[in-house]
Amino acid sequence: MTEKTDLAKIEKKIFSSMFNDGTLDILGALWLLGLGFSMLLEDLGFGISEEIMLYTIIPAFVIYFALIFFVTTPKKGVVKLPEKVKRSKTKFLTIQMIWLVLALIVGLYFSMQPVSSGVWNDISSSLFWIAGSIILCSLAAFSIKIDRLYVYGLLLAIPFPFRIFTKKIFFDISTSMFFVVAIIILVWGIIILIRFIKNTPKTDIL
Repeated sequence: MTEKTDLAKIEKKIFSSMFNDGTLDILGALWLLGLGFSMLLEDLGFGISEEIMLYTIIPAFVIYFALIFFVTTPKKGVVKLPEKVKRSKTKFLTIQMIWLVLALIVGLYFSMQPVSSGVWNDISSSLFWIAGSIILCSLAAFSIKIDRLYVYGLLLAIPFPFRIFTKKIFFDISTSMFFVVAIIILVWGIIILIRFIKNTPKTDIL
């Protein structure tokens, strides 16, 4: 019984470590930077379109997959996982890809929300953003056992409501919190990635 418990803990640790290299942090930060930049263009009067939105967000995914294929995968090598962990990994990767697509759609939707669209729309959009940020990050944190994602959920919940209500009250550019939160997560992710690179020798099989 004890051996089975220890094996389960080891499998969970292996599964968690596969996503604990900082790349998800960097992806989230760059996605938020792109979203904030597109909203900044809208606030400055340049307008916003689907093309601009894609140009500001797609680089985040390009950098993310480049880091995976050229930096973290050579370090991790080909991991021989138990069948149960393989299924969990496949399930999570599927959820992750769905989340990435939803992130593009949600980013486009919120970047094109007018700041003078009425109180009810402002409140409902803000609540949707807050709930979505916390729920998605909490699900990810629970699935891959990375506790800092709970903190990210709280941080990500701030920028959009801040933009809406700051614009209403002060009539000023209000995308600053997108950049503040994004930089915090980006720095955190880079630190984790650097530690991962330093502490993980390049290997072919684990």
